[in-house]
Amino acid sequence: MKKNEVLSNAFMWLFIGLLVCFVVSYISTYSIEIINLLYGSFNGYGYWIFAIIEIIVALIFVALIRKLSPIAAKIMYLLYAALTGLSLTGIFIVYTSTSLTFVFLATAIIFGIFAIIGKTTNIDLSKWYVYLFVGLLAIIILDIINIFLLNKTLNLFTCIIAIVIFCAYIAYDIQKALDPYFLADTNNKGIYIAFNLFLDFINIFIRLLSLFGRSRD
Repeated sequence: MKKNEVLSNAFMWLFIGLLVCFVVSYISTYSIEIINLLYGSFNGYGYWIFAIIEIIVALIFVALIRKLSPIAAKIMYLLYAALTGLSLTGIFIVYTSTSLTFVFLATAIIFGIFAIIGKTTNIDLSKWYVYLFVGLLAIIILDIINIFLLNKTLNLFTCIIAIVIFCAYIAYDIQKALDPYFLADTNNKGIYIAFNLFLDFINIFIRLLSLFGRSRD
């Protein structure tokens, strides 16, 4: 598959994944049954069970990307997108539709800017991988700590740093898609790039919403 074909395929599946994610979130927001399943089942741990399943699906997808058939890879990607949509249900309940719309548009603009940077820059972004990965681990650890502390200042700090990191990841993932040697041994390169870009988009969306979103009255 040629470079532009890989990118076109990745962007197509990114769009499909985001569509599935936000449609599931929208439907879940107005479904009492789904809300009860997420927040009222399994002694109140329903949400965390779905979150763990979401992480497991992502890990399996990444670990087996070279071995999965193209159909299986697409099914797992869409399953992950749907599970992400379920996990975002609480966000759709808390924030106003206006906030969700404007933050989504802001995320799309930011995504587009860094995608262009990733495609056009002559800088070898592969050298950034270690720094980005370490930064990502740091953000995850701080987020876990803040689950217990509920510190607004720490949340502000992690949101800003996370946005910077995932913006850099967008450029990195786009450049990686243009590398003919990356995942050259599989037909799943486009869907894998779409998966990575999906993660970048959703994480920026969530962080921007945390910073600028308005709660419902």
